[in-house]
Amino acid sequence: MARITLDGFIEAFAAHLIKRGRNMVRLNDPDVRDGLYRVYLFLDGFAGPDADKDLRRSIVNIRNVFRPSPIGSFDRFETVLRAKQVYLTDHPNPYYQDIVIKLPAEMADQIVDGLDDATSNLARSSVDRYLAAG
Repeated sequence: MARITLDGFIEAFAAHLIKRGRNMVRLNDPDVRDGLYRVYLFLDGFAGPDADKDLRRSIVNIRNVFRPSPIGSFDRFETVLRAKQVYLTDHPNPYYQDIVIKLPAEMADQIVDGLDDATSNLARSSVDRYLAAG
């Protein structure tokens, strides 16, 4: 498996969420927090010591985005998603804690179809763990 970029993974994660009928991440929902923590644990165990060095670095970089802060918030994940607001997400006030992923289903299909199998499988497996919490 080749190196996976953070941007590529987040786009794949969002696209897989859309394909599963989820277009919103409600950051103050306990199930969402549990789901993000499950993704963190999954990524933490994904690339073992025998994995390619570049792959391991990229997985650690992605994993760290899902690491909860000492108070249990997912600030890094929120920051990365909000940075994509120009074309992937929106935050309509007064529901600032809700990140709405504004990605048409057709675009989500194109993103997923354009992924290499390894990246797609990693993102799909991460979404599976995320959704298992709810």
